[in-house]
Amino acid sequence: MATPNEYERMAETIQTISHYAEIYHNGKVDLVSFDGETVVVHLGGACEECPLMPWTLHRVVESTVRDLFPKVKEVKALQAK
Repeated sequence: MATPNEYERMAETIQTISHYAEIYHNGKVDLVSFDGETVVVHLGGACEECPLMPWTLHRVVESTVRDLFPKVKEVKALQAK
């Protein structure tokens, strides 16, 4: 389970990634959940139907998260309904 401080740091990290996505790609990234080991995000805006969404998830979101949170084992995207 993530401590309140870890959750806050993760939320700030995802928000920073989202700002980049909004400015440069008209997309957004929202933190759905974080339990200390697994991060679940929702990629929205232009990211939703983009064929590069898996690349963004793994090369941008996951690599940034793993650099800053070495205990994270999995980063995944919430599937759109």
